Amino acid sequence: MRISLFFLSLSLLTGCGRKLAPEPPLQVLPARVEPVRLSQEGSDVVLRFPYPSQTNAGGTLTNLTGVTVYRELIGAREGERPPEAPKDAAVRAREEKGFRARAEAIRKLTRTEVDAATVGADVVVRDPLVPLYREGRIGRVFLRYGVTATRDKKRASELSPLVALLPRVPPDRPFRVVPTVEEARVCLDWSAPFAMLDGVRPAVIAGYAVYRRDAGDEEYEDRPLGVVIGATTYVDATVVPDRKYVYTVRAAPVAELPLVLGPASDEVPVSTADVFPPDAPDGVLILAEAGGTRLVWNPSLVGDLASYRVYRREGGAWKRIAQDLKDPVYFDAGVLAREYGVTAVDKSDNESAIGTAK
Repeated sequence: MRISLFFLSLSLLTGCGRKLAPEPPLQVLPARVEPVRLSQEGSDVVLRFPYPSQTNAGGTLTNLTGVTVYRELIGAREGERPPEAPKDAAVRAREEKGFRARAEAIRKLTRTEVDAATVGADVVVRDPLVPLYREGRIGRVFLRYGVTATRDKKRASELSPLVALLPRVPPDRPFRVVPTVEEARVCLDWSAPFAMLDGVRPAVIAGYAVYRRDAGDEEYEDRPLGVVIGATTYVDATVVPDRKYVYTVRAAPVAELPLVLGPASDEVPVSTADVFPPDAPDGVLILAEAGGTRLVWNPSLVGDLASYRVYRREGGAWKRIAQDLKDPVYFDAGVLAREYGVTAVDKSDNESAIGTAK
């Protein structure tokens, strides 16, 4: 029995020391570039995608050496929608294999060029459509794109999800954009373009995209602030007081995504500095009392109210007799006058007109 146990122990030890077949090391590649967003701006297709910063294992990407943008042209029938990226993994793999066989690398950006093309967290790449305009192929072909990132010059990521767009001839730029600054909002009005970008008249316009940026920013967000259908005016009620903004407007020939936008209008700067006085206080009552005159009025409902000022008419002119009042009441001791006025003052020191007793 002891001998059997000895041989059993020996066999177990021998098994523990057996070497397994070596597994290939995990190849550290850049993570798949996604999402890739497309839009047409004038005579360019614009691609936006996140700056490659992670590996396929979820770590921090080092030694990024470049980004490659691929494009293929697919014939488009009238009314056909751009092809969408397949959700099924097997179908996606077949689509990507065919794409790689047909597509051409239209841009190979070095690391320095990637850095230069980065706006915020996104890389922005433009693909000029001028050759397709010259060939008369605008509106007759879909453009489908894919992107890869590379580290150490040869280690490329998986292909990004494929994204496609039907380029169209967009309208020319809107003109005469006129901003009107009101309290807590900016109103924009503009004139519609006369022609399409290729000179064909009249312009076919489905809507407009309005963009806004802070004056200190270099670029607009890729998504518009608002979209206008059937009008040439827009009200921006999201402005913040005492800020400087810049607006621009683009026209679109069709109301669909991805956006197909014409060139931008001239930029218009806007300042939302508070120069708007509150409304004059109303409900002013003059009450004669023993020892003086008491004034009461309705509280001002302005959101940035700072104080009230009280005036008394003397010799035909208004004389300020009190200021920095926080409550809508004042007692003018020792005086029995008939004409008083009250103003409201906001936090930017804008003073209202004088409210008087009716």
